[in-house]
Amino acid sequence: METTIYDKNGEPVAYVADDYSGTIYLWDGEPVAYVYEEVHVYGFNGRHLGWFRDDVLYSPDGTRVGFTSGTCPISISKSPLKSKRGRAGEIRPRWKAPAPPKFSLRLSNQDLGELLKQGGTTLPPVERAKESVKD
Repeated sequence: METTIYDKNGEPVAYVADDYSGTIYLWDGEPVAYVYEEVHVYGFNGRHLGWFRDDVLYSPDGTRVGFTSGTCPISISKSPLKSKRGRAGEIRPRWKAPAPPKFSLRLSNQDLGELLKQGGTTLPPVERAKESVKD
């Protein structure tokens, strides 16, 4: 069963698919990360993005950035329809996981979607245009 991840405003931003890798998709269908060893969140690019503990996604500094419906600090919004899932790319070698910070009850100032996008392997539109010019 998929697990929806909400931001601090109760908006659905991403979800964890019920697949072998625990793939995390943004709501628009872009695969950006996965859950490793049930607690670490890694981007497909190998970057360690945070920790998923007790249904809360913690940012690298230990503040709370993402929530499930049962842990969100405010009422959650109704989830719109999800976009078709994109194809997950090859998982790149994982960076060494940093030592866990002191996990806090504070809400992160970081945007959940932006944090998760840091794990994607898709080039931004400007970079894609530069790559196509090189070909």
